[in-house]
Amino acid sequence: MRQASANAGATGASAPLSGPAQPSVGGQIQADPATNALIISAPEPQYRQLRSVIDQLDTRRAQVYVESLIAEVNADKAAEFGVQWQGVLGKNGSLGLIGNNSSTAGANILGLTAGLAAGGTALGTAVNSLGGGLNLALAPSFNGQHYLGALANFLQSTGDGNVLSTPNLLTLDNEEAKIVIGQNVPFVTGQYTNNNSANGSVNPFQTIERKDVGLTLRVRPQVSENGTVKMTVFQEVSSISDTSTAGLITNKRSIESSVLVEDGSIVVLGGLLQDDYSGKQDKVPGLGDLPMFGNLFKSEQRQRKKTNLMVFLRPVVLRDGRQTESLTMDRYELMRGSQAQQQPQANSVLGINQSAQLAPLDLSQPRLPLGTAAPNAPAAQ
Repeated sequence: MRQASANAGATGASAPLSGPAQPSVGGQIQADPATNALIISAPEPQYRQLRSVIDQLDTRRAQVYVESLIAEVNADKAAEFGVQWQGVLGKNGSLGLIGNNSSTAGANILGLTAGLAAGGTALGTAVNSLGGGLNLALAPSFNGQHYLGALANFLQSTGDGNVLSTPNLLTLDNEEAKIVIGQNVPFVTGQYTNNNSANGSVNPFQTIERKDVGLTLRVRPQVSENGTVKMTVFQEVSSISDTSTAGLITNKRSIESSVLVEDGSIVVLGGLLQDDYSGKQDKVPGLGDLPMFGNLFKSEQRQRKKTNLMVFLRPVVLRDGRQTESLTMDRYELMRGSQAQQQPQANSVLGINQSAQLAPLDLSQPRLPLGTAAPNAPAAQ
């Protein structure tokens, strides 16, 4: 903060003799936001008091670099086993169907009557609707038509997922910062259709509200004298569900909290440990309970899903320009290293063998525009 000199009273030999200085009152302070300056008009004693207060307040504010880490690990396992069989009773004039058809393995598989009524081959319809995994089937022929007489279905699937998000923010002490990475998705909040019966026109009308879907981090750090950082944190991860059938369904995980953490330490904000198990069995009453042979009259499905989600936070206090510059250079070199690993392999046919890469920084040289190669340094690839 800049200060203008005080408008003190007369001094020197021309000053009249007076007694001890009395506490002075009055004075005027004006702020100039354009130049970040204060214009002070006040007697000398009062000006010195104001100047001492300004010197204490007009110091470099600390900055806080907040590293947020979202780690999510998913493991899905599913297994299916089922046997279905169907047979025909009677002759051409009188048809009947006997067998079992479960809803777990091959829910849409076959009916002989549907295949014959359509005048087509029932086997073709059945094969197109078979599920995944190993399918063993028998397809006898009746009255010139094929049908699926028996089906054994075996399926085992495993799915693993590992999601790691690291949103980072740099902000001044006691100032809120926010970062949003995602999409702005429209949600229908109302609709109306006006049917004009006079001329047969239809005028549809919809109201839409847009919301951010993705990753959001909002934090306000406050640094104390002993290095402890108090943070008010709001973090949210949202996505659009793929299984929505009526409108849009949003999956959301959010944390809102206030925590105390030491400078450079890691604190866990919260998390989710979830273990889901589901099982389903379809069987023929009585026959499905027989030892060994009961497996021919039942179908079973089991599924287990484990989700581990944790959110961590690490604040780093930057009290001077040297620390800020050191952190910036570290992240700059990290990005250059990532770009170097993503360089395409040389190919004389394609002719494009280089991708953009940040220029190396030389702190001993005069400051150049960001991304510009320093003198005598290799140019960006």
